[in-house]
Amino acid sequence: MPSAPFAPRDGVSATRVITPPPVRQTRHAGQTSSRTIGEWLRLRFPASVDVDEALEAGRYVYADGRTVIATDEYRPRTEIWFERDLPDETEVPGAIRIVHRDARLIVIDKPPFLATIPRGRHVRQTVVTRLRSELGLPELQPVHRLDRLTSGLVVLTTERRWRGAYQTLFQRREVHKVYQALAQLSVKRTSQRSGARVALMPLDRGEPRRFEDGAARPAWTIGALVEVRSRIEKRRGRWQAEELPGEVNAISCIVLERMLGGAGDECVSEELHGAGASRGGADGGIAGVGVFRLEPSTGRTHQLRVHMNRLGAPILGDPLYPVVREAWPGGPPADDFAQPLQLLAAELSFTDPVDGAARHFEAQRKLPISSQERR
Repeated sequence: MPSAPFAPRDGVSATRVITPPPVRQTRHAGQTSSRTIGEWLRLRFPASVDVDEALEAGRYVYADGRTVIATDEYRPRTEIWFERDLPDETEVPGAIRIVHRDARLIVIDKPPFLATIPRGRHVRQTVVTRLRSELGLPELQPVHRLDRLTSGLVVLTTERRWRGAYQTLFQRREVHKVYQALAQLSVKRTSQRSGARVALMPLDRGEPRRFEDGAARPAWTIGALVEVRSRIEKRRGRWQAEELPGEVNAISCIVLERMLGGAGDECVSEELHGAGASRGGADGGIAGVGVFRLEPSTGRTHQLRVHMNRLGAPILGDPLYPVVREAWPGGPPADDFAQPLQLLAAELSFTDPVDGAARHFEAQRKLPISSQERR
């Protein structure tokens, strides 16, 4: 990505567009549909954008820093840069905690509801925007994805020149990831058939037993390893990802480590009730909530959330699985800061591609993820 001709504003980088090749109006005519840059910009952006006002204010510039003039001759494959209008955003509670910092890497522990990179309606309220401004690092970029609702570890590089090497580690699945989650085990299994396969792999056995979707779900046993293998697709325009028949592209290993409700768990009871956990008997305690360790071998969208849901143990606080928690009927999923998703990216381990050192990082946050945290 070429460098912008001006510095980021409030941590938000400039946006680049490139004019396309000429569009012939007829088979024999050599004219372009836009004869000036101003005409093309008006076609390129939606009616809600006041292109003429932006041109008048000098907000569009070429790669060499020259101001774009509306009457400039249209030229194909020309870079134009501009500062986008920033949307109004609700401030996300919770601090970005720096777990590690050196000349190449910054590893942070992010709060729930905070997006990693600017996209759509989340621009200011993102890890990248906040940290670029706070740390004075205009080239700061993440090297992997972490879902907006998930808390925990994100690895970023301090300069553009380091990003490729670390990003390749994640792309090649050479990073060992460990997540932790709290989930309710009392949810009935959905009867919907997806074509997915699940394998139960006891820790002291060899090959897992495989069975088709629709077969009885294995009973949860503390310490037993469940391997979920399925095909997950996230279709454009749909909030939920789906498990579909076909070649496996998502693999998760899931272990129930313990059940809540023992000594020392009383302090988390109210927090979990807010995240959707069921109350138990007369004492109002926690009913059927398990502490899980999850190790994904792949990184499909919503993978751990989908796999936990299909095992009949949806993660507490999840606004999408098993059903979408709508902001209004037919609307988008609702952000409820009082009900954070109880999923934590807890550990990351890899061999540093630059100096060969063994790297291991652990999140500072612990389950349950608090709804009371403030920046």
